[in-house]
Amino acid sequence: MRFAALLLAPLFVIPLLTQCGPGSAPDTNAVTGPFDSRGNYIEDWVDKPEKWYKPSSPSEKSKPKEEAAKNDPPKQEIAVVQPKPTVTTPKPTPPKPKPKPKPKPQVYYTVSKGDTLTKIGRKYGVTVSALRSANGISGDLIRIGQRLKIPK
Repeated sequence: MRFAALLLAPLFVIPLLTQCGPGSAPDTNAVTGPFDSRGNYIEDWVDKPEKWYKPSSPSEKSKPKEEAAKNDPPKQEIAVVQPKPTVTTPKPTPPKPKPKPKPKPQVYYTVSKGDTLTKIGRKYGVTVSALRSANGISGDLIRIGQRLKIPK
C-alpha cells in the first residue's frame, strides 16, 4: 500500500508544481501593484504607481496614454449599499386578566351528638374563633341539630 502511494504521488504533485514558479505576470488589464513582472515585491515602488507593472496589449503600446484615455468610455463607480438589518422588538402583550375565582358554595354543618367547636374546626381547617364569628356565637355552647356556617 505504501509503495503504491509513493508511485502515485508524483502524478498528483508534479502538475501542481508546474503551475507555480517564475514566469511572466498574468496577461490581464489589472494593475498588479508594487510588484515586478515576476511577482517580486519592490518596496521602492510603493509610492510610485507609475512604475507598477501594468500589462498591455500590443495595440495599446502604439497609442499614447492620453489618447487611449479619451477613447475609453468613462468608468462608472458602483456603490454597493448593504441593507441595514432591521431589528424588530416584539410588542409587549398586555397581561391577561386573572380569572375571577368562582365563588365557593357556602358550606353548612349540622351539629350531631358529641360535636364541639374544636372538632368541627379541625374537620374543616378553620379556627374556633372563625366559627364563632361566622355563626354569631359568644361562648362554646352548641346544640344537636344546630346548623353552623363554615367560613371560607
